[in-house]
Amino acid sequence: MNSLRKYDVLCAGAAAWDTLLTGISRDLFDTDSVLAEGYFASSGGDALNTAVNLARLGMSSALCAYCGEDAAGELILQDLHQAGVHTDYVLRSHSVHTASPVLLVDESGDRHIIRMPDSGNHSLREDMITDDMLISARHLHVGSANILHALDGEGLGKLMNRAHACGLTTSMDASYDRSGKWLDNIASALKNCDVFIPSLQEASQYCGSDDLTVICEFFRQYPLKVFGIKLADKGVLITDFKNTYTMGTLFRGRPADTTGAGDAYMAGFLCGWLKQYDLPSCMALGSAQSASVLRGTGANRTAGTFAEAEELLAENGIVLRNPVTAV
Repeated sequence: MNSLRKYDVLCAGAAAWDTLLTGISRDLFDTDSVLAEGYFASSGGDALNTAVNLARLGMSSALCAYCGEDAAGELILQDLHQAGVHTDYVLRSHSVHTASPVLLVDESGDRHIIRMPDSGNHSLREDMITDDMLISARHLHVGSANILHALDGEGLGKLMNRAHACGLTTSMDASYDRSGKWLDNIASALKNCDVFIPSLQEASQYCGSDDLTVICEFFRQYPLKVFGIKLADKGVLITDFKNTYTMGTLFRGRPADTTGAGDAYMAGFLCGWLKQYDLPSCMALGSAQSASVLRGTGANRTAGTFAEAEELLAENGIVLRNPVTAV
């Protein structure tokens, strides 16, 4: 590795201080009041969650996000320091507020997010993520495309192009696009993206179909090395457009909270991919890491270690293999 590349992964994008209320009835708006089962507050956001999970897996991760100089921003930094995520590139300003969404978690563990406009996440620009930041890492992961309003579109494409020019591999994760722009937000970025694994809900919006074969064929037009579709409790599909693999979830029982499970999957997958494991192994590591987050409340608080992931995989008869050892 180039001596300048002190981080395995630079995660850029959304960071937030989440307030979670659990056990919220779906009849909330039909009644005068409801009683929550529990209250929980912790860091969150796609880029931040991925960075925390990578650190827990033993990878060196750094976060570039835009936060306010407020209490929520301080709490995020404390969480990141505790998790071992490098914070040199966390940008702060009086002119923005730190994203502080409220997450309502229903009886089945599904979460519903209430966001406020004009947070730092909405103001992060392409030029804020400098070449000096990029050359400090092996890989760039952008979390929360579609809600990074000042970065989405051409800015995101320029960032991914610069990352490739600086010798990094790249990946991207997306959120649901309330603006309805969808492909316009990410099309230029896909030209320089190596790994893209959206959810089925998101992927179907990009190509106008929920048929898995149609979706994969649609994304074949881009120079992706890996494309995948997260299928929630049905697992995941991954393809390199030569071979396609599917895998069910490793989590058993009812999830405590689904917040951050997709980000944990991305971290596990990228950990395996950067270690040059074969695709089924990368899938398995992603599934194991996702399962660790599903077991507890909060977007990243119960994120497991690499040893814990290996233990879960062994319990399911799965051995991690790289191209040299694969048989």
